[in-house]
Amino acid sequence: MSTAHDTYDLEKQHKLVDHPMHRLSQQSIQASHSQQIQQHQTQQQLPLHAHLEPEDVRVSPFQMDVNMNTPLNVLQSSTPPPNPGPFGLCAFALTAFCMGLYNLRAGVDPNAPGNFITGTAMFYGGLGQVIAGLLEYRNGNTFGGTTFCSYGLYWISYATLLIPSFGVAAAYADFPEDYMTAVGTYLLGWTIFTFLMWTLTWKSNLASSLLFFCLGMTYLFSTISSLAHLAPGNVVGRIGGGMGLITSSIAWYCAMADLSNSSNSYYTLPLGQLGRR
Repeated sequence: MSTAHDTYDLEKQHKLVDHPMHRLSQQSIQASHSQQIQQHQTQQQLPLHAHLEPEDVRVSPFQMDVNMNTPLNVLQSSTPPPNPGPFGLCAFALTAFCMGLYNLRAGVDPNAPGNFITGTAMFYGGLGQVIAGLLEYRNGNTFGGTTFCSYGLYWISYATLLIPSFGVAAAYADFPEDYMTAVGTYLLGWTIFTFLMWTLTWKSNLASSLLFFCLGMTYLFSTISSLAHLAPGNVVGRIGGGMGLITSSIAWYCAMADLSNSSNSYYTLPLGQLGRR
């Protein structure tokens, strides 16, 4: 009885194995397993940041080298870090706008003091750009970090020339011409730095290239006015003020180009992509 029963069970198992539905189920399992292995191999071959590539890539001002220097922790995040560029550009634009109007002597006496600019230069144009620059460094953008921190500290250092408690102007009370020479030398250094930064924008976009060129011309005319010991409100200084207004307008334009997108506005502003070699 035991032998006959065992033989019956064995024949039943063979019939189940040979059943068409059983064979189909086995084939489905094998196919699913093979597909999972293939997907795993494909994912391993993809670059680390493949899923982070945006659909619409726009090269924005002060973002020229972010792809080359992006840290690993940013690449691993599914949400890109916020762009501090517009904030830094707005801080720079407003301060340059006020300074440009003062250099133009628009509605003020040529000999009027420029102390009204100190608050804006210290906190918005100065501290604001330093913060933006540090955030650019965190995001891996060396160019943006260098420029924002540098010009932020420029505004802070320039404000010290106008604040009496720092005693800079008072130290030259008996040497007014030497004071103008010292200021001119100071501005000459920033002129050189700005034109050096301008050469690093030639492969980015037209807007940022024009921004640095006009800023360099602003420094240049201000430098000439100081080194030549020209009287306040002179023609050269006024030209520098006009260039400052143009520079601030371009900076605001770049900020709006970075901020405008399909989710918050009905328009986007072109930056004028330059050719890359």
